[in-house]
Amino acid sequence: MSSKAKPSFSKALFSGVLLDELVFPYPKMDEEEKENLKLIQETFKKFADDHIDSYKIDEEGRIPDEVMDGLKELGFMGLSVPEEYGGFGLSNTGYVKMLEFIGGINPSVAIVLGGHQSIGYKGLLLYGTEKQKKKYLPKLASGEMIAAYCLTEPGAGSDAAGIKTKAVLDEKRGVYVLNGSKLWITNGGIADFFTVFAKEMVPGKDGKPEEKISAFIVTRDMGVQSGKEENKLGLKGSSTTELFFDNVEVPVENLLGERGKGFKVAMNILNAGRLGLAGGSLGALKYIMTPALEHIRQRRQFNKTLSEFEMIKEKVAQMTIDIFATESMIYLASDFMDRGDVDYSLESAMCKIRATEVAWNGINECLQMVGGLGFMKEYPYQLYMRDGRVNMIFEGTNEILRMFIALAGVHERAQYLKKLGAALKGPIKGFGVLTDYASQWLKGRVVTERIRDVHPALANAKANFETWAKNTHFSAERFIMHYGKNIIYKEMRQERLANAVIDLFGMIATISRVDTLIKEKGEENCKYEIMLCNAFADQAWRRVRRNLLMMDSNLDKEMNQISDYLVQQGSYPFATEAL
Repeated sequence: MSSKAKPSFSKALFSGVLLDELVFPYPKMDEEEKENLKLIQETFKKFADDHIDSYKIDEEGRIPDEVMDGLKELGFMGLSVPEEYGGFGLSNTGYVKMLEFIGGINPSVAIVLGGHQSIGYKGLLLYGTEKQKKKYLPKLASGEMIAAYCLTEPGAGSDAAGIKTKAVLDEKRGVYVLNGSKLWITNGGIADFFTVFAKEMVPGKDGKPEEKISAFIVTRDMGVQSGKEENKLGLKGSSTTELFFDNVEVPVENLLGERGKGFKVAMNILNAGRLGLAGGSLGALKYIMTPALEHIRQRRQFNKTLSEFEMIKEKVAQMTIDIFATESMIYLASDFMDRGDVDYSLESAMCKIRATEVAWNGINECLQMVGGLGFMKEYPYQLYMRDGRVNMIFEGTNEILRMFIALAGVHERAQYLKKLGAALKGPIKGFGVLTDYASQWLKGRVVTERIRDVHPALANAKANFETWAKNTHFSAERFIMHYGKNIIYKEMRQERLANAVIDLFGMIATISRVDTLIKEKGEENCKYEIMLCNAFADQAWRRVRRNLLMMDSNLDKEMNQISDYLVQQGSYPFATEAL
């Protein structure tokens, strides 16, 4: 086994192996950090109550200088920076919880802080040398420097490997010369520190030069120019601009990580950043639920409060089930990050997908529950809806991430067919599945289709998880065997397989959380947690079943033909005169 190989719960799931030791018992935050986090949240809440006006930020399209200055002075720019460099030193779990809290109060502020910390300087934390960390982290923690992550380009969005920005090494002068541009960069107009990805020629395996991506630390004073601020649908308080690099000279010591290994740096930053985005998205929904619940308690129609109507009850219950399961996923995955010995790449993508979609659907339902009020600008629902829409696009679109999950999952099984394995390697690399997980990690393990015993109150949830985990494994193998290397083109089936595994991870995370809670508090004190777990598991296994059935029986051919015809026509072509 490679010394770098790390176990992955979800990748093993595709191979028919249930690594229950990774998910049981459910993780708990360190008590000291929990207390520190509570104090940090209280400080932020007081500051926000006094200084953050969400409507003003949205109307003016910027976060006021006094708010930014306050965030810096109170240390919120260095939440995840180790204490020795001047930060709070929160764990990944603590940081995600903090972004969830901030995302509820103001999504624009959460995005500025997340763009700075989740991805802006995350590469420095993960790959920086000690010299680089000492030079930059104190300034980043204090807010003297604000960070931005610079990958997307006009011609390279989801296809991040297709970037055109170039870096040319001038060995005599000891600098890289960067030329190119970046698009839609969060914090682009206010940042001083940029994690930039560019292509350069590096020695290949046979000694011949090859064009590879490298990562660089670039600062504003090196000549980085920002374009105009984008006029966005939501998150109007955050800065989003194009960036231009015109013969920008970067010292060789500002190379981040190894030459030619920048794509791995970029993807691992995003793997980590997606959990912060998931937390912030879920925090927005939790926040907006509160005024919606107050409205349905007070508003009366037909001599009843809205909360007494069953269709309203269903909306509230469904949101609660979805939030409970999604936060269970997020904080299990963030613990994987904190452990450091677990490959969490698939789980972080799953959490980002589930959280952003649960938040979008939930905010929409909150608006629906309050009726016409939700459509009025003086109420917060429209603001949170506009701010939340881009989260399904940020940091990898949810469609691309579903492809990533499916192709990464079947990749390990496809190694049995070497030609297929080679065919998959290219597209998987393009989606950022550059992890150290190795298929040989599973060799010699006892293959199990069952998880450990859980409390009897969760027996049905456990049994359904085991049954549908096994069926998903078989379905994935049939997918490989039937389509061979062509599976990379079967995106609708990839989506179904990914959705099945997302639901399975939600099931196991929720089962673990509630089982651990029952052991601590007793069954009689966990009535609603048990109810939420069983409700989610019951809904989830039915979705898994439907997705697996549709791997073989579906309308994919017809959907492709209809779409091709509409694209060819250029508009809706069916006449209505005879109707």
